[in-house]
Amino acid sequence: MSTATARRPRRSRTLLAVAALVAALGAGAGAAPAAHAAASPLMNYDGGTVNNARIPATSIAIETVTPVAFDRGVYLVGTAQVGTIGSASAGPDGAHRGTGTVDLTGRSGSITLTAKLYKGKHLVQNVYKVLRLVPPTPVGIPAGWPNADTTGVPAGTVLTPVGDVVVTTPGTVLDGLDMGCLTVRAANVTVRNSKVTCADDRLLAVAVQDVKGFVMEDSEIDGANGTAEVAIGWGGYTLRRVEVRGTQDGPRLGYDVVITDSWVHGLVRHAGVHTDALQSTSGERIVVRHNTLDPRTAGVEDFLNSAVQLGTETGTKRLRNALFEKNYFNGGTYSVNVACAANVDSSVVFRDNRFGHGGKYGPVVVPGKVKLSGNAWSDTGTAVPVAKSC
Repeated sequence: MSTATARRPRRSRTLLAVAALVAALGAGAGAAPAAHAAASPLMNYDGGTVNNARIPATSIAIETVTPVAFDRGVYLVGTAQVGTIGSASAGPDGAHRGTGTVDLTGRSGSITLTAKLYKGKHLVQNVYKVLRLVPPTPVGIPAGWPNADTTGVPAGTVLTPVGDVVVTTPGTVLDGLDMGCLTVRAANVTVRNSKVTCADDRLLAVAVQDVKGFVMEDSEIDGANGTAEVAIGWGGYTLRRVEVRGTQDGPRLGYDVVITDSWVHGLVRHAGVHTDALQSTSGERIVVRHNTLDPRTAGVEDFLNSAVQLGTETGTKRLRNALFEKNYFNGGTYSVNVACAANVDSSVVFRDNRFGHGGKYGPVVVPGKVKLSGNAWSDTGTAVPVAKSC
């Protein structure tokens, strides 16, 4: 036998052309051309990937993103067409994007959604993603939880307009007032049957400045469509039957905070702000009991961040003796989200709370040190699943 390297049989030009076409089109099975092999196609809903997300079983907009050029597409569940992509465009990153409305009404559980993408007459890619469907969740409140009838200024109360208020006398009582922004610089101040509408671009709609004993009851805090960033902070206060709305963030939980029978809702997303019904970045001696906490706004397709977000990024950088009991939580990416890096221990307790199905990824994500018991879905009474943040 010759020692020269044996030549491979020459393939016909026709076979080579067919092989190239199959590689480019992915044989209709979703394979990207070799030039795009480094990137993976995505499907996005409400600004995030559909992978592992809880998607409402209704008509929603889903964006498909891929490195493969396409100009139209259809969405399928099995063989049933459930939506179309009428056009697509390429962005500066080279990715091609197209959005279509997908009708998932009446479906449930895990489904595979297929996007068939075309360029001209040719199928160029199939994109497959698994969606976890949940019943569409209106921003409603189950019976027995704080709502518009049980929080805020009592019906029939006549309010006196007074503009912005700064309190410097200990023991002051403010009753029946229609205020602008409120600043409290004295101990043991009480606000009742009143409304704060802070239309000033400031950090706190109600600023409790290094004093204790502030009580607000049967009243309202309104951030004027997101003009004020935080409803109230940082510590030394009690809220009873208070409605909070329209701020970028709800109450902040620092030291010596009690919130009961109150309703936090209708918050406003601003760039760079974690929009949470309640948030703490360090604190101690916190009691949150029998409240309705849902940052979302009815009719707005935005989960916002969470009903309760806990971390320890500021101050003493620790969180201790915080009890969340018998609340109704809904909305958010996770309704309850305790950061993996948070300096917490078993004195941070979530007990006997009820959850709606409006969390984008689920009801609860916490590190193992947080103590959980008796937390359940509001409709079925079964225990909610708990994801570990670390």
